[in-house]
Amino acid sequence: MSHEIKENRIASVAFLLFSAAYLVMAFFTIGQPASRQSLGPDAFPKVIGIVMVLLSALYVMQSFRGMSKEDEARAAIIGADNKLSSYMDIKTVGIMLGLALVYAFAFERLGYPIATFLMFMAGVLVLDRRRLVRDAIIALIASFGLYFAFAYLLRVQLPPGPLAWLGL
Repeated sequence: MSHEIKENRIASVAFLLFSAAYLVMAFFTIGQPASRQSLGPDAFPKVIGIVMVLLSALYVMQSFRGMSKEDEARAAIIGADNKLSSYMDIKTVGIMLGLALVYAFAFERLGYPIATFLMFMAGVLVLDRRRLVRDAIIALIASFGLYFAFAYLLRVQLPPGPLAWLGL
């Protein structure tokens, strides 16, 4: 068994265990609101947890099954063959984890829209710098669009940060 296959199998099982732990936490740690609502604060984390477990289980099955010739041909067609054979860059993973920690601490102070925009752009700078203008537009629309969707459509208040003085 090659080193790469072993790493993929270990990673797939680790993702599955993490996803299962996340799902258990979503079911047992998030309290119900005092008033009876059709959707409580636990609905979104539970859905995310279920999707994570399903995708992780698929990853486990795929990593233990191995790639078929058809999968390899499909990867070559879309240009992913060199990405499939490359190993994970530990430095990049470390930087992204560090950014996630900074995001967690900046979330309340900067507010959801600004912190999410900055996190997205920092991730783009770390991972891919080819289309900065396009990525900045996507980050702006996604971060502020999701903020307004949660605040005004779902009536879920996310921290506005400095935008609170604008009444947002």
